[in-house]
Amino acid sequence: MALTEAQARKIALSFPGAHEKASHGTPAIFVGKKLLAQIGCREPDTIMLPMGSFEARDHLIAADPRTFYITEHFKTYKGLVARRAELDAMTFRVVLERRWQAIAPKALQKDVAAKTAKR
Repeated sequence: MALTEAQARKIALSFPGAHEKASHGTPAIFVGKKLLAQIGCREPDTIMLPMGSFEARDHLIAADPRTFYITEHFKTYKGLVARRAELDAMTFRVVLERRWQAIAPKALQKDVAAKTAKR
């Protein structure tokens, strides 16, 4: 099922420390000063997702080229673009979880782990 812009925002903002601010004129979700996702980047119905490596980026594109792609602009950037019409909430959340683990401050990760362990 296609992911709406509102659903994408809600999922991205559900991550600890996530906040929204504009980046290059479009809504973006950050954790600290690091970009988690940019909604409507390049094309209105897309989400730009920074990746940890070119290999991770290329793997997602190869696995699902209908959903994930890069433009000329992103050839030298460790990120990709996702078509919201093809992206489901679970895949989006998994990609964001990996990104969050890579960019969230260690103190925040420890705090989240401690709260989870108390449950």
